Order: sequence, then structure tokens, then C-alpha cells
Amino acid sequence: MEHLVIQGGNKLYGEIDISGMKNSALPIIFSCILIEEDCILDNIPRVSDVENALEILRLMGAKAHFIEKNKVLINTKNISENICGYDLISKMRASSYLMGVMLSRFKKAFLPTPGGCNFGHRPIDLHLKGFKSLGASVVCDDSFVSISAPNGLVSRKIVLDKISVGATINMILASVFINGTTIIKNIAQEPHVDDLICFLNRCGAKVSREKNMIVCDGVNKLHGTSYKIFPDMIEALTYTTYLGITKGEILLKNINFSHLKFSSCIFEGMGYTIKHSNEELKVKINKIPFGTSVITKPYPGFPTDLHPQLASLLCFTKDGGIIKDEIFPTRFRYVNELQKMNAKISNIDNYVLIKPSKMRGATTDATDLRAGAALIGAALGCREESRINNVNYIVRGYENIVSKLTSIGGKIKIIKGDTKNGSN
Repeated sequence: MEHLVIQGGNKLYGEIDISGMKNSALPIIFSCILIEEDCILDNIPRVSDVENALEILRLMGAKAHFIEKNKVLINTKNISENICGYDLISKMRASSYLMGVMLSRFKKAFLPTPGGCNFGHRPIDLHLKGFKSLGASVVCDDSFVSISAPNGLVSRKIVLDKISVGATINMILASVFINGTTIIKNIAQEPHVDDLICFLNRCGAKVSREKNMIVCDGVNKLHGTSYKIFPDMIEALTYTTYLGITKGEILLKNINFSHLKFSSCIFEGMGYTIKHSNEELKVKINKIPFGTSVITKPYPGFPTDLHPQLASLLCFTKDGGIIKDEIFPTRFRYVNELQKMNAKISNIDNYVLIKPSKMRGATTDATDLRAGAALIGAALGCREESRINNVNYIVRGYENIVSKLTSIGGKIKIIKGDTKNGSN
């Protein structure tokens, strides 16, 4: 079992190329099932979730392979109407997008309940309710989901009960071929939703978003295209939290500043110096940051996917702070792991209270993707050696994180071997 060993205490200096957005890559990869011609996707991150998504397509009969380091070719003309790769689906939350695309192309979808990071109950009831609104029949239990619309889906006005990225994306995927106009309200406005819309429109779809509403005019067919996905805003913001812990100066390249603007203001309030162009972000801090308090909100608010990393940063600030999570109110398994590192952090209901802490190295377990990223940040700030188990969570979403941190002065390496002194 692989684990990370980190010797903290070094400032970070240098440049990092931000990878493509995992949360864009996955729905766009699965959306290629709607297209029976070659699609070439650029800026695709080489992370395990992406590799698993491509393998699912291959198991179903599609061509799906990298033709350059971060460029993949996909052709699903001969794909099976039966979903394969159940073991991979059970590991990936994003495999839920198979429901929308298979229902759209084959009028049916049968698959295991999608998996993913385990930080609380993440139901797919909003997705299923939306499919029912479009005329599909749904049967599901704790293990499998079966959706069918033998006579095709029908255009409707859908109002999601709550803002959900996954449900928004699935409603778009299900609506592309519906005759007439489908309207989806109370939608998520995250960049990866817009990324998917841009890709589908490049392929001939007619999808538009106006603030909290999406309008989809159905088309008969989509065609292949070449498309470059957006850069990963969460990766850029994660490295920004690391800099506040270690101090130093880094240049983040291949970013879209409009996606980072809200969070950048929060970091500036903590004492960072931030300069930017449209595609680069220069981040500098050489003093102990001020604390802050945030509430996670749907985009453009503070992202829940940055919550654990910010919690680690707040341990190293003058004042600490409070984080309230209104997106995933049970996303707090990382708290026990930070406490192993002497963090003064406590979880009450859906928020954490963090006080300035004298952090020390320890052996910890990554409990999910962003929790693992938070533990890396905390370890970079400790002068003692730290060890992080369950690396598989981290490589799901951060491309080359070890080599990127090493290139800017971090002392971090992956070790293969047992996980004694830690748990799985």
C-alpha cells in the first residue's frame, strides 16, 4: 500500500502548471456516449478517476485512449447499451452521469449505486426525481438503479429542490435529444457546468444558461469535435492554502481567474499578496496569516471542496476561524486526523471551530480526496516528518501532486510498503 512521507518546514517558491479540471473532465468524458464520432479532449488530468472513467467506456466497447500526455480520443459509436465496469462505478461519484447519457441514447440505464468519497450521505434522489419529471420510470434500492423511458423522454420545466451540480449535469445530459424545449431551474452555476455546456454546444447541442436557469432545445444528433477543458480551480486554490502554511511565493499558470476571484478576496483578507492576469496567479505571503471565517455556498460562493484545506491553513494562522459547510454538512472526518497532528479543532453540527495550533508531524489517514489534500498542507507546515496513508484518495483528483510540490521546494515522496503505525 502506498503512503506519503512529508518532511515539512520549507518555504515554497516556484511555478506550477495547473491541470485540467477533474470535475469537468468526468462529465464531458461520459457525455461522449451521446456522440457517435471522434471527440478529442485536451487538458485532461491524468488522475485515477479519469483513468477509471475511460476504462468504463472501453469495457462498454468504446475507443478511449490518450493520444498525447493530456489529450484523449474517444469514439463511442459501437458502445454497448449495457453498462459495464460495476467495480469501477462503485468507486466513482461521477459515474452517476451514466444515468443521463444512457437514458438519452438508449432510453434506459441500469447501474450500481455510484460511489465516491465517503464523507456522509450523498443521495441521488434529486437526479431520480428529475428523470421522473422527464417521463422516465425509476426503480432503485441500496445497490442498483434502473431507469427507463421506452417511448422516449418528454420536455418539461424542472425545478430542482436544491442546488446540485450532479443533478444539474444529469438533467442537461438527459435533455439534449428531447423533442421540444426543456427548462431546468434552481441549477448549479459551477464552472464545470458551463464547461459541459460549452462542449455539448460545440458538438451541435442547443443549451444555454441564464443565471439560475438552463434552457435546452432538443436536437436529433451531435457530432464530434476537439475541445480543451477548463483549468482546475480547486487545485489552484489548494496550492494557495499550502503557501499560507509554509510561506513563500508561487506562480500558478494555466488558471482562469474569473473562477478564483471570490476565494482570492478571502485569501487577500488573510494577508496574502495576489496579482493576476487571466491565465496566471502570483501568490505571495511571508507572514503568519490572519484567521477568517467562511460559509461554503454554491458557486460563486466559497467552495465546499476547499473546506478541509482551509481548515488546515487556519491551524497556522494568528486567529483561527470558523468554517460552516452548508453543502455537505457531514464533511468532517478529516477533523480527527488533524487532531492527531495537535490541531485545536472541534466539530459541532455542520461547522468547525479552529484555534491557532502548534502542529506536529504524525501518521494520519486520508479519509477522502480533499481531506487528503488538507493533511498534505498540514504536514508541509510541521518541522517533524509526517506520514499519510490511503494515497489512493489523493491521486483520484490531483495530477502529479508529489512532483509539483517537489518542484517548488516541498519535501514529499510516495513510498510503497505496509501501513504500520497507521490504519487503512
